[in-house]
Amino acid sequence: MESTISENQVRENLVLSVWPNSKHLLTIDPTCLATSLWLRTQGYSYSIISANRQLAMIFGTYPTLHDVVNKKHYVGFDSIYQYSRTSDPTADELALLATFKRLFVPAFMHSQWIDETNKSSVHTLYHYTIGLPSSLFYIRRKFSSARLWFNIIRNKCSHSNEEQSRIYTDAARCLTILDNELAKHNQPYIGGAKFSFTDAWISAYLLVLVHQTSEKSQLRTLLTQHNRLIDYIQRIDEEQLLLLKENENHTLISSSSSENSVNTVSILYVISQVISFSIFFFMLTRIGANYHTITS
Repeated sequence: MESTISENQVRENLVLSVWPNSKHLLTIDPTCLATSLWLRTQGYSYSIISANRQLAMIFGTYPTLHDVVNKKHYVGFDSIYQYSRTSDPTADELALLATFKRLFVPAFMHSQWIDETNKSSVHTLYHYTIGLPSSLFYIRRKFSSARLWFNIIRNKCSHSNEEQSRIYTDAARCLTILDNELAKHNQPYIGGAKFSFTDAWISAYLLVLVHQTSEKSQLRTLLTQHNRLIDYIQRIDEEQLLLLKENENHTLISSSSSENSVNTVSILYVISQVISFSIFFFMLTRIGANYHTITS
């Protein structure tokens, strides 16, 4: 992906806070990933901090861009986009993005949280990233309670067969629209020759879909029917993986330079871990007590 602004426009001393990363993704959250890709293509130099502490994930809002020099912060994609954009999106871009959110995102959410094909992979992913619903953060005897309540919530959110069929029919139509956009422009991106904010949103969801769901899932199967979209997401994935590697290297350098320093931040981290453990232990104790009452 090509930078769209000159070197003198590149902002230094920027820190982007996002949801945790996984093995192949800079962040597991599509909105945070869209923000990362957008800033990258706009030529911004920034550090990435993953919210891998339970307390931060409870009280934080992501993505958040911190402008260290000007002592300002921008919360959410829209705010960060307004901060970094060089032009306004066209009416066609806005219409395409609205169509994508209306037709594709419901099927994406179903695929992530309700589709039985992805149940095991999604549980494993969130086990290792945010500690839900079965992280070792919990005391072992609370595992069954946490899993039970998670499954109850999944069942409450389930769709009827007719609704599920409609959701995936809409998603298939959306993927066809996107594939046709690539064919119409005959350009590397859906927005044309340059990576647009529409590309940021669409590619982020497709990257999460490709890396976090089973190849046998219904939505992945629909995606594989569109070769242009597959090529499109593979090109962007190369850039995303490069950004992930750069961030890992930066994290290693930062860690090695400060490994012997004991400061206020490290002390606060220990305190936050103790507090967050106490909060989760209290919550699970209440859940277990409620479940025991219900089943008695």
